[in-house]
Amino acid sequence: MSPAAPGRAGTRETGPTVPSGTGIEPPGPPHPLEWPVYDEGVAARVAELVTLGRTFDYDYGPELAELERSFAERHGRAHALALTSGTAGLLAAYFALGIGPGDEVIVPDLTFFSTASPLFLLGAVPVLCDAGDATGNVAAADVEALVTPRTVAIVVTHLWGHSCDMDALRAVADRRGLALVEDCSHAHGSTFRGRPVGSMGDISIFSVGGRKLVSGGMGGMLLTDSEDVFARACLLTNFRHRTDLTIDAVRYKPFLLTGLGGNFRISTPGAVLAQSHLDRLDELVERRVANMSALSAGLGELPGVRPSPVAEGVTMGAWYDGVVEVTPECPFSRDGLVAAGQARGLKVRGPATRPLHVFPLFQGTAPDWSPQVAAAVRAAAAVNDRPFPRSAELFARWMKLPVNFLWEAGSPLVDAYVEAFDDAFSMARTA
Repeated sequence: MSPAAPGRAGTRETGPTVPSGTGIEPPGPPHPLEWPVYDEGVAARVAELVTLGRTFDYDYGPELAELERSFAERHGRAHALALTSGTAGLLAAYFALGIGPGDEVIVPDLTFFSTASPLFLLGAVPVLCDAGDATGNVAAADVEALVTPRTVAIVVTHLWGHSCDMDALRAVADRRGLALVEDCSHAHGSTFRGRPVGSMGDISIFSVGGRKLVSGGMGGMLLTDSEDVFARACLLTNFRHRTDLTIDAVRYKPFLLTGLGGNFRISTPGAVLAQSHLDRLDELVERRVANMSALSAGLGELPGVRPSPVAEGVTMGAWYDGVVEVTPECPFSRDGLVAAGQARGLKVRGPATRPLHVFPLFQGTAPDWSPQVAAAVRAAAAVNDRPFPRSAELFARWMKLPVNFLWEAGSPLVDAYVEAFDDAFSMARTA
């Protein structure tokens, strides 16, 4: 939509604008460092590792072992495998499940593209499921309606940190004989009916990189209770000595030296950085939830701005990329409200995570890659040639809030954001 001309009152498309030519920029609240933030103690430990030349781990050193043990124990899982990224973890999970050419895997339409794109490397076909409710998560009934004789697995994303209905999805997977994979990259510390996300799927994947609440700079974590799944994932992503130190299954002994060609090891400093956040996760979740709850509630007092719902039995953890919905009752459009906030120095925007059906890769367009990948891309375009109205509507209405600045206890940004938007609405009413 076109912005209103400078110096004129806006419409619902943009809302009121700041007069141009005044030479005065609207003041904005001071923003702290964006997450991830590390304390001096962990910085000193990383510096020591660098000084000692221990920036990598070809074996199974104490830093890697501690991080995996901590993740496994926190989620009640038998096995944990630390990797270079959540994407590497998803690829390893799909490989470990034996997913291959022509297999169909049901994935959310509203998720980061790496939830689905590794399937193409295996020749498998991601079947997109529309959002089921205002959280953006898939509904079990919608997932089951997409099951065909070619379906081998269901993948769910706990979008923005809100758990899916894992009991209903688990029932579908068990009834249909399908594997259930949890993408928990948004949801560190979230729970569903008292259970941590990451504890309910056959395999669970966390990103522990970027701006995730547990971040090693770059990293990922695979969790499972299956010894065989762990072994297959480890063989894809590692070779000696990690493999021969942690894989016990006799049938895999001939392959422990070479693995299967992948090298997706997390770095030693990355493991230490991630561990420092994991050790404080309960405290970090408490801060994030308090700040985001207050900010969402404050903005929810404005006409046509609706906080994202939190279902009964769900507790939010990381609240990653938190959003509010801008409804037709708002005097601004979503883009107009974003513009009004940005004009006041606020770090708001539309969400970066967009529906997968809008990407060329999921519309049948792919470079001239391997025949296996090309066939999977074409098959995905055919099976997903249908509308996704709920995910498209939500994406068009969501405004992303500055989650990664809200890591301090009682962040003063909360009040500043609510006041700035209240001012923008006051201008809209009098325009």
